[in-house]
Amino acid sequence: MEATPLRPVPSRPAAPVEPAAALLHVRHELPQLAAAAQEALALVELAGLSREDAATQLGIGPGELGARLASARKALRRTVERLPGDGLCERAERLISDRLDGELPPRDAARLDVHLRACERCVTHERRLLQAHDRLVASLPSPAPAPPPAEPLAPPPLRVVGEEVAAAAPAVVGRAELAFWYALWALAAVAVVLVALLGAAGVF
Repeated sequence: MEATPLRPVPSRPAAPVEPAAALLHVRHELPQLAAAAQEALALVELAGLSREDAATQLGIGPGELGARLASARKALRRTVERLPGDGLCERAERLISDRLDGELPPRDAARLDVHLRACERCVTHERRLLQAHDRLVASLPSPAPAPPPAEPLAPPPLRVVGEEVAAAAPAVVGRAELAFWYALWALAAVAVVLVALLGAAGVF
C-alpha cells in the first residue's frame, strides 16, 4: 500500500499549560500508565517542552525519554483502539513517536516509510494515536478567565473639600476676633479704674 503523503498535525493546547497541571491531567486520563511515562507525556505533549528540556527536567537521557514517550503514546492510542502487533510494529511505534517530536533521523525515517507502505496496522496506529492525542488536548480544562483589572479608587471631590474648608474658616476667624474685643474691653475697664483711683489720690 502507498503511504499517505500528507499526515495530520497533532493539535496543541489553546493556552500554555503548566507542567504540574499537565501531569495532573495525564494522571486523570491515563491512571494505569506508569508514573515515569506519565511525566514524559505531560511535559512533551501538553506542557510543550522540547525533548531536551524534558529530559533535563526529569534527569534522564534522551534515549530513556524516547522510550517513555513511546510507551505512553501506545497507552494513549489504546484508549481509542487496541491493535495486534509484532516486534517490527513495536519498533515502528517508537519511530512514529520520535517523528512526532521531530527527532527521527533521515535513515530511520526512510525505514519507517518502507514499513508503513506494507503495514496497515501501523498506519492505523499512527491515525489512532493522533486521534487520542487530540482528545487528550481537547479534554484539558479551560483556563480560568483573567480577573478584570481593579478600578482605581477615585479621590474625594475637590468641591466638597473646598466647601468644608470654606465653612470652617469663618468660625475660626469669628472666635479669634471675639477674644480680641473681650481683651480690649478688659484693658479699657482697668484703665478707667486706675484713672479714678489716681484722681481720688490727688495725683491729677
